[in-house]
Amino acid sequence: MRTATFRVFRFNPDTDRETRYQDYEIPVAKGMTILEALMYIKDNIDSTLSFRAFCRSGICGSCALNINGKPRLACKTQIENVLKETPSFITVEPLAGFTVVKDLIVDIEGKTEAMKRFNLWLEEKEPPENSEFTVPPEEAKKYEKETDCILCLACCSVCEALKENVPFSGPFAFVRTYRFLSDSREKEETKRKRIEIALNASVWTCLQCQKCVAACPKNIAPADDIQKVRRTAVKSGRKESPGARKLSHYLNWIYATGQINRLFLPSDVYGDDKAAKEFIKMCREHGIEVWGIPHLPDGFLALRDLIIRALTEEGDIEAIDFKKIRKIDEKIESLLKGDEK
Repeated sequence: MRTATFRVFRFNPDTDRETRYQDYEIPVAKGMTILEALMYIKDNIDSTLSFRAFCRSGICGSCALNINGKPRLACKTQIENVLKETPSFITVEPLAGFTVVKDLIVDIEGKTEAMKRFNLWLEEKEPPENSEFTVPPEEAKKYEKETDCILCLACCSVCEALKENVPFSGPFAFVRTYRFLSDSREKEETKRKRIEIALNASVWTCLQCQKCVAACPKNIAPADDIQKVRRTAVKSGRKESPGARKLSHYLNWIYATGQINRLFLPSDVYGDDKAAKEFIKMCREHGIEVWGIPHLPDGFLALRDLIIRALTEEGDIEAIDFKKIRKIDEKIESLLKGDEK
């Protein structure tokens, strides 16, 4: 029978001063999973090895581990597939970014508290009289993937915002937030509270690195859901945060000129005209070309009309600040007339 070497992370805070790795040689059968290998080690070689597991079906999320440096579910990851990546040995470690309790077990208490703080359950409004709620297929499709989230926390283990120790709750919380914001059965009051919770939990801090998308074992796209929660917050009128103002800058300037204008970004986001002027001065002092307001390409105004129609159909017409657009238009008109340099 074929064998494989498992290099397993070990640490017992009661007896160890430093972390270490221990190698185990085990027999491998076709279709055998990483979890089955760990259970073999515990049952036949080393009973002191500690790890979490429960359903063995990819539903509970408790067996998420770093396997060859990637977060995966041990119960769904087959040994033969991992050996194609590294034929010599398989490295098994606890999820990154968490405090190790013992060996492969990490402390998830903080994330459990986040689930409570985010109210990650449906608060249903009163159903129609003498009836019950029905969810149309097109609505269910909006959040069917988010419903599959098993809270394995693989997304948190790769999150760049969490690595920087910023006040960010982790991608999983916003996946569930979007799921309930999209549910027509939930109370409108609760939806407003969810937006407030998301803003307090720094939804704008996400760096959109997309690592959570690659890590999710259920093929959910947490980064996309974070964008959707941001969008919902802006549409509800919550436009006061720097992140929302940056979004507004991008949308308004692209609509007005087809491009982002980096010189006006500090002013639009932080109300800091001085920073923009200093940046322009620094560029000129170093002989760097200063990009002001671009000339519009041919046919661009016609394209704007098409954008308006599309936004109107999607119900997002309020996302564009037309007063801001008019000011940008005036700057462009002034520049074309030669009044502004």
